[in-house]
Amino acid sequence: MAKDEKTSHGRISRLLDVLGRTMIAAGLLLLSFVAYQLWGTGIAEGRAQSAMATQFVQPQPAQPTFGGLVGRITIPSIGVSKYLVAGVRLKDLERGPGLFPGSPLPGQKGNVAIAGHRTTYGAPFSRIDEIHDKAIITLESRDGTFTYIVNGEPKVIAATDTAVTKTTNTETASLTLVSCYPKWTSSRRIIVVATLDSTVTPLQATPFTENTTVTEQPKDGWFHDPTAWPTVLFFGFALIAIRIIAAIITRRGRRKIFVYLIAGGIFVPTLFLFFGGLARLLPANL
Repeated sequence: MAKDEKTSHGRISRLLDVLGRTMIAAGLLLLSFVAYQLWGTGIAEGRAQSAMATQFVQPQPAQPTFGGLVGRITIPSIGVSKYLVAGVRLKDLERGPGLFPGSPLPGQKGNVAIAGHRTTYGAPFSRIDEIHDKAIITLESRDGTFTYIVNGEPKVIAATDTAVTKTTNTETASLTLVSCYPKWTSSRRIIVVATLDSTVTPLQATPFTENTTVTEQPKDGWFHDPTAWPTVLFFGFALIAIRIIAAIITRRGRRKIFVYLIAGGIFVPTLFLFFGGLARLLPANL
């Protein structure tokens, strides 16, 4: 075999080797990201829920602020017991189910509208489609514990139908749960409507953001949260740097096992932060 031909075969072999390693790495990263979406986001939500559990037993302000604690929602029929957050911005819903801006607080007159994820960040409304007619939903807040009775079966509506989150009757106390339909998409919404137990006298409404319209719902489409780009770029370059530095050190004769253990200890949490930013660039889903 001629020297030029051997050189050509060698280049092709190296190219295929690099391509193969790249595809394996990409596959592992993709699987890791799926695992992050399914379980990693739940870890972040669990920490937020634990923090709110501590706050819940302490005196609460009359009016919650965005991202602050509102109370707790319990749905026995689907095994849900979660602390409520004020707001439905993406960063609010990462902490738990969120109260829509302009909604009254639990037990008050008007429509208490609450959104929650079905697939990520603890997936509090994962089984919202299983809530049946006459099911019990309990809301707890600084004002007490309030029982709502579900009216009918869950309904599927258009994603643009924001009217379901607003108050149409200021003299009755109702509850509307909102989530995505079907799972993993935000093309439509699924809602559950309930009414405050008739034996309870509803309180006067004091919406936590009275003059705020419902404009902070998760937006459709890719790259919907441009503020995530600095996080993605910073931690993306950090991951590359960690890999390069580890490779350089091992080539200088250092023990690979120790180098990779140290690099792995830095790489994994960095990857977690990178995935957190990347998730904010994907199409939003509740």
